[in-house]
Amino acid sequence: MSVSCKYWVIGMCLISFPLFSQTVYLELNLNEDRSSNPFARSKQPLEIFRVIEKAANDDKIKGIILNIGSISRDRDYLWELRNALEKFKANGKKICAFISYADMDVYCLASVADKIVMDELGTLNILGYSMNRGYVKQTLEKLGIGVRELRYFEYKSAAETYTRDSMSDADRRQYNDYLDDIFSLTRSTLVKGRNWTEEEFNTVLSQFLYSAKSALSRNLVDYTGRKEAVLEALKELEGAENKNFTLYGDFSSSLTASETTYNPPKAGGFFRRPPVIAVVYAEGETDMERGMAALSLSRTIRDLADNRRVKAIVLRINSPGGSAEAADYLAQAVSYAKQKKPVVASMGYVAASGGYWAAMNANHIMATPYTITGSIGVIGSWFYDNGLNSKLGLKTESLKRGEHSDLLTGIILPYRDLTRYEEERYKSYILDVYNLFVEKVAAGRGMNADKVEAAAQGRIFSGTRALESGLIDSIGSLSDALRTARDLAQILENTSVRYEEFPKPKFMDRLLNRFPLILKLFKRSSQNNTWTVFSDFLLPDAHIRYRLEKNGQIMPILPLDFSVK
Repeated sequence: MSVSCKYWVIGMCLISFPLFSQTVYLELNLNEDRSSNPFARSKQPLEIFRVIEKAANDDKIKGIILNIGSISRDRDYLWELRNALEKFKANGKKICAFISYADMDVYCLASVADKIVMDELGTLNILGYSMNRGYVKQTLEKLGIGVRELRYFEYKSAAETYTRDSMSDADRRQYNDYLDDIFSLTRSTLVKGRNWTEEEFNTVLSQFLYSAKSALSRNLVDYTGRKEAVLEALKELEGAENKNFTLYGDFSSSLTASETTYNPPKAGGFFRRPPVIAVVYAEGETDMERGMAALSLSRTIRDLADNRRVKAIVLRINSPGGSAEAADYLAQAVSYAKQKKPVVASMGYVAASGGYWAAMNANHIMATPYTITGSIGVIGSWFYDNGLNSKLGLKTESLKRGEHSDLLTGIILPYRDLTRYEEERYKSYILDVYNLFVEKVAAGRGMNADKVEAAAQGRIFSGTRALESGLIDSIGSLSDALRTARDLAQILENTSVRYEEFPKPKFMDRLLNRFPLILKLFKRSSQNNTWTVFSDFLLPDAHIRYRLEKNGQIMPILPLDFSVK
């Protein structure tokens, strides 16, 4: 073969191989399909953010097709994702978003794109924001369950669910402040992203419901259709037809059906072991055994602190609180760890009450603007038999030694309410725990106790107001928290880093979580007592049952409405 023929063959091979093309688009498919594999684990934000960061620095990737046709995530995560995509665009790259059913938050994410394509049978709802409180006072009364609210702080409203039929003035104020903050941020983001005026935004909001046809006519989207419409949008962006794609995410719901897979970056190799940044997920109630499982998670944090390869720890918190003891186990583990290496707390959807307690000792606390945080306070509630036993044909009789020895006596629930003296003893105890909470926040944050008290009394904050109050150090995403941890650990810019996630999932846990019936039978067999049987039947909501199981305990906890989704 002549030299010229050899060059011709090599040239043709290079042209036909997509990764050598100058117009490769990454389809970032964030729709999850576990129908073929029920044990598949939902991808944590860390992996997705690292893929975006890799693509931003990859000269072969010219843009992203953001496939969010059926994404379902909390708005704090969608904000983090949009933040990462803004940084991607800052490198001069393009984004085309595909939506099908989109609410205001998903549409806000899509607005980061240069072009938005909407499925021709899709729906767009721009409803705005609302926060709702549920109240079960009348339900408990009908069941014959009495409840006393042990509340001594203005904004600590977790027990209102059981003692009121409507919002207290304090609750209304703090929820309105939170709504003002997040609505203002989303409005300004959409106005900027779609180049609207304030009046145009108000009109879009007032008309609220859009088919694909009406969304296109109102210039809310740029194209309607599916794959062909996406290709048309890319052609407009690039000035030429593009057929070269690579895929991150599920193949079955892909728009491009690319067989070329785009994976997160890897660190290290056969001959070197890169430094490690550990990402620890603390999710669910602050409970010793359930929820975030503070007993084992605190051991994990201490073990990571003692591991010399681990240079920093990022604690990702999603928690409405729960047990003060469990929250303090985590806070103390963080204190231990930060004596040896930097610890950065990254707050997700909610990190308040006991969730904030767990974070307060970190070197640096970061939240999204949408994070529900703060709620420095504790509360208790006392549930008792107010006719339940009579309705069920149950009777109880008590013999006692000691004036208060019958306080916990009863079938299913204590048979009586607290006396005035017993409530005063509870009040004294609650004030002790509250003052300790304030003191610990002041010590952990390096703040004056009076300044902490001004942001306490159980008041919730958006991330924005928490920053103004000194409860957090910065606004940012998980990616930003990783960057901060890297900087605090003084890891050089050109040094590769390995990110390791904890706790590692256990096979049995995944099995039980994927099959609710097995989980229910397992729980019944391991907690076979009278209360479990009756509470499952009478009160199917797990969060109400949790509060009843913790009857009389003093807890840093939010209302059940704020439980992690």
